[in-house]
Amino acid sequence: MPRPNIAVVLAAALAVIGTVEILLDAQFSAAPAVPAAALAAVVGGMLLCAWRPVTGAAVVGLAFPIAIAGNLDGPTGAAVLGFFVAPGWAGYRKARTSWPAPLAVQLMASAGTWVAGRAAGSTVAGLGSQAWENLFFGLLCWGAWGVGLLARRLRERADLLARLNTALDAEREAREHAAVAEERQRIARDMHDAVAHSISVMVLQLGAVRSTLPAGTPQAEMMAGIERLGRESVHELRALVGILRAEAATGPAPQPSLERAEELVAEVRAAGLPVELTVDGDLAGIPRAQDISAYRVLQEALSNVLRHAGPAPTTVYVRREPGRVSLTVDNELPSPGRGTAGASPGGHGLIGMRERVAAFSGSLDAGPRAGGYTVQAVFPLGTESGAWKGAAA
Repeated sequence: MPRPNIAVVLAAALAVIGTVEILLDAQFSAAPAVPAAALAAVVGGMLLCAWRPVTGAAVVGLAFPIAIAGNLDGPTGAAVLGFFVAPGWAGYRKARTSWPAPLAVQLMASAGTWVAGRAAGSTVAGLGSQAWENLFFGLLCWGAWGVGLLARRLRERADLLARLNTALDAEREAREHAAVAEERQRIARDMHDAVAHSISVMVLQLGAVRSTLPAGTPQAEMMAGIERLGRESVHELRALVGILRAEAATGPAPQPSLERAEELVAEVRAAGLPVELTVDGDLAGIPRAQDISAYRVLQEALSNVLRHAGPAPTTVYVRREPGRVSLTVDNELPSPGRGTAGASPGGHGLIGMRERVAAFSGSLDAGPRAGGYTVQAVFPLGTESGAWKGAAA
C-alpha cells in the first residue's frame, strides 16, 4: 500500500481544525463566509503543495488578504498554522530552491497588515502594530522554512547512513567469505602435506616388502603395480593443489606440529605475551592432518590474545587423551584501553579456527568468561593405527 503524501494529510488536518474553529468561534459562526474562504485558500494551497510546494505556499498566504478584505481582525487560527506548515513543507521538499515560498507568504502577510493599517489610520500605535505583525509573520514563515531545511538534511543524512551501513554489511560479508575461502585453501594445503606424506611412507614400505620377494613372481608384480600407483597418486595430488602452495626461497620451513608447541609459546612470549604452557600426555604420533590443524588453531588463538588483549597473562593447556586431543587458551582481562581477545567483530581468526575444527567434526568453544576470555578446541583422532603413527613420525 503506497504511503499517503504528507502534504495531503496536513491539508486534511488543517481542514478539520479550520472547520472546528468556525463552528466554535462566535464571530466566525455568525458570518462564516469569510473564514470559510480563508480556510479554502489554506486547504487548497496545502493540497497544491503536494505537487508544487512553492506555488501552494503562495496560495496559502492568500488567506491573510482574504481575511482582512472580509473585515476580520486578522488571519484565522488555521491560516496561521498554514503560514507555518506550508513554508516548512516547501523547505523540506525542495531545499534551498524553495526560498520563494516563505517570501510569498511574508509578502501576503505584509499586504494584509498594510490594508488593515490603512483602514485603521496612520497613527503611531497603528504603525507599531504593523511593524510587529510584519516581524512576527516574517519570523514565522522563515523559521518554518529553516525547520524544513533542517528536517530534509537530517533525512538525507539518515538515508546516507543507511546506504553506508548496507555497503559495510556487504563488504563485511564479502570479507568473511574471502576469509573462509582462504582458510579452506590453507586446510587443503595442510591436508595435501599429510596425505602425500602418508602415501609416500606406504610406497616406501611396499618397496621394502617387494624387495624381499623373488623377482618375477605374481606377488612381486602386484607389489610393483601398487607401488607405481602410489607414486602416481602423489604426483597427481601435488599437481592438483600445487597452485595453492607458495614455496619459500630459503627452503621449506619446519612442519607445524603440536610437538613444537613449546617453540610457538616461546615466540609469543618473546613478543611480550606472558604465557605458560602445560602439556598432558604424549603428543607424538597424532595423525598428521589433525596435528597440523591443532597447531594452527593454537597459533591463531595466541595471536588473537596478543592482538586484542595485549600482554594479558595467558595459560595454554594441551591434553592428549585416547581418541582426541584438546587445546585450551585462557587469558585474563586485558589492560585498560584494549578489547577482549577474539571479540573483535571485524576479525577472521575465529572463522578460520572453526573451519579447521569442523573439518574433523571437532568442537570449538570461544567466548568471554568472568575475568577473561577462553578458547577451547577438541580434535577427534579416531582410530590411531600404527600406520598413522608411523606417518606422523
